[in-house]
Amino acid sequence: MVHVPPIKLIRTPCYDRRGIQPTWDNTKGVRLETDRVTTSLEERIAAAQARLDRRGLLDALRALVQIPSVYDPAVPDGNERLAANFVAGLLDDWNIEYRSREVAPNRPNIVADIDGVRPGPLLVFEGHTDVVTAGDRAAWDVDPFAGEIRDGRLYGRGACDMKGGLAAMLFAARALHESGSEFAGTIRLAVLADEEGLMRGAKGFVADGELDGAAAAIICEPEGDRVCIAQKGAIRLRVTLAGRMAHGAMPEEGANPITALGLIVSRCRTLEREIQSENPPHPLLGPFYLTPTVALAGEREQGNVIPSSAELLLDIRTTPANDHATTIERVTAAVSAAVADVNGVTCQVEVIDDRPSTETDPEDPVVQSVIAAHRAETGQHPPFGGVPGSTDGTIFWAATRVPLVTYGPGITTLPHQADEYVDLDEVVRYARTYIAAALRFFDLMERGGG
Repeated sequence: MVHVPPIKLIRTPCYDRRGIQPTWDNTKGVRLETDRVTTSLEERIAAAQARLDRRGLLDALRALVQIPSVYDPAVPDGNERLAANFVAGLLDDWNIEYRSREVAPNRPNIVADIDGVRPGPLLVFEGHTDVVTAGDRAAWDVDPFAGEIRDGRLYGRGACDMKGGLAAMLFAARALHESGSEFAGTIRLAVLADEEGLMRGAKGFVADGELDGAAAAIICEPEGDRVCIAQKGAIRLRVTLAGRMAHGAMPEEGANPITALGLIVSRCRTLEREIQSENPPHPLLGPFYLTPTVALAGEREQGNVIPSSAELLLDIRTTPANDHATTIERVTAAVSAAVADVNGVTCQVEVIDDRPSTETDPEDPVVQSVIAAHRAETGQHPPFGGVPGSTDGTIFWAATRVPLVTYGPGITTLPHQADEYVDLDEVVRYARTYIAAALRFFDLMERGGG
């Protein structure tokens, strides 16, 4: 038998990716215990922010804007597919596992988790890959999908709404991952489709159980440095009117649905004022609105024909004071009363979409964590705000009442406009703030703040 002398193990200071220093028995060559290296919250924030790849972030943002992820059923690889593939490629490069599921053909959600070194609460960061149409190209001074940079601003459709916020949250998560994930909890990246339409991405995310157990969510939409803790609800109604076609010169022989449509618009204006008078404007969201947005009837080429049908779309924006079931009942009653004044016309009212308003306690840990992170990064206390439209967060709120903060780079009023842009330094600042907000949130929750 060959005698093998014992190997002498020399203890040298080293740390694993979690900041754990092993303790060794040099005579037996075995690991006995672990000692956690104590680092302060501020040190962990600084270490993670130091891993933020500014150049990579801005290059990825520009590449995302150059992908025309406008929903178009006529383009098989249009829609969100290419943008989602780009995000998946980033996660592959970063060795972050992800889940992909189509919520509609060529419209995938991408979901990825960053686990901390200890178990803890689930914090969701949400962004969407779809953008609205560029509209009239003549109204743009730049190519909406070229990703042109001027004076520190990136121009293009979706730069502000909301690929700036999407890129910032992705690269913030990467920095946290590469710095050792020194937190107690899980960050879930929700990269969703169809926010600009029927929010199929958010609804699919909820249906897949991805929101189950979430302690909070940060919606990375552009809000102009406001910490938005409320969102207006949205109800969309379709009113279908059926009448009887006749010659325009003999209206008594027909039943004109356009007449009924006009009366409905008038009644809705009266009802809007009634509901507004019942509650003061919400301090962050303003008043209730009931707005006709689409009216369809007749043919332009046949101006001498009373049409047999008409259609009206109503866009209703609510605050927490407005019960949606009651609101729908009142609008339906007003529509029916208006139609009853026109002999021979009938109507049907259909609820197309119903998204609740949201309101998060300003003392909630996620709110306080974002405020503290913003203040540390800018030196200023951010104002509270409310989202006048609705985001994917309304779907999250409807499902679980998860505390929400809407907070992302970009000017609130720029989305959907020509020459949309986002400030590049601001995108980097938000990525740094997301890093700090996440670590502050997990620290606060671990210390019993939630």
